[in-house]
Amino acid sequence: MQIRDLLLQLTTYPVPTPDWAIEAAVAIAGLFDARVSGAVCKVKMPAVSNFLADALVHANEAIAAANKKSEDNAQHLLSRFRELVPPQHCGEELKIDCGAMVSSLDIAAQARVADMTIIPNYGHTGPVAEDLVFDSGRPVLLLPVSEGAPKPSFDHVVVGWDGGRAAARALADALPICARAASVKVVTITGEKALDRDMQDGLRRHLKAHAIEADLIERPAAGADAGSALLEFCRSSGAGLLVMGAYGHSQLREFILGGATRTVAAEADLPVLMAH
Repeated sequence: MQIRDLLLQLTTYPVPTPDWAIEAAVAIAGLFDARVSGAVCKVKMPAVSNFLADALVHANEAIAAANKKSEDNAQHLLSRFRELVPPQHCGEELKIDCGAMVSSLDIAAQARVADMTIIPNYGHTGPVAEDLVFDSGRPVLLLPVSEGAPKPSFDHVVVGWDGGRAAARALADALPICARAASVKVVTITGEKALDRDMQDGLRRHLKAHAIEADLIERPAAGADAGSALLEFCRSSGAGLLVMGAYGHSQLREFILGGATRTVAAEADLPVLMAH
């Protein structure tokens, strides 16, 4: 698979997506000669029908103000999107009505028809990325960078590998990225489950078939959960991207995200590609 069609989630309320997030998405599109479409999530809260609530706290007035602010921010974001995305990388501009808080369900339909969805993380969007991995069936890139940070390059990639289904799905989705990277390190955090040596050999063979020479590395958890151990390895090795599967140990949705997934989504200070 080639990466040709990216979707960038843009938030209008309470804080509009900053320019750096759009610029980072453009840099990623440039790496793969891809187009990037902007999905502007616009708050559209209905008025309350309870007369007493409206009379006491002026609820409808506050709701109208929030909707107006979101609409104004949406127009501003679309304008900035057109200015910052070069014509050769500019995809569609999509307006999506959302509730008071953006939900993964609001953008899942669009994410299912994109190669990858980029979710900028500047304080409150991590949970949307986590849920979208499951709701869309497509890879999600959590982009926790900030103003002034270097543009994403993905030259040095770390792949979290435990031999499971989710890790295999994430690796498959990341193959186009790994193929162009200067270095790829496949890291297994030991101590939580036994390693299948035959599978490790098969993994090396599979990557070589895609012309990817990867270092297969084992690191002990040393008392930390796998997510924390992976992030520490990324920091010490100078990784520019972490690839990992989103998985859990329960079939109930409220418990489906594994500890490693939650840790990485909450604490990552580098781009993370997640898939399930």
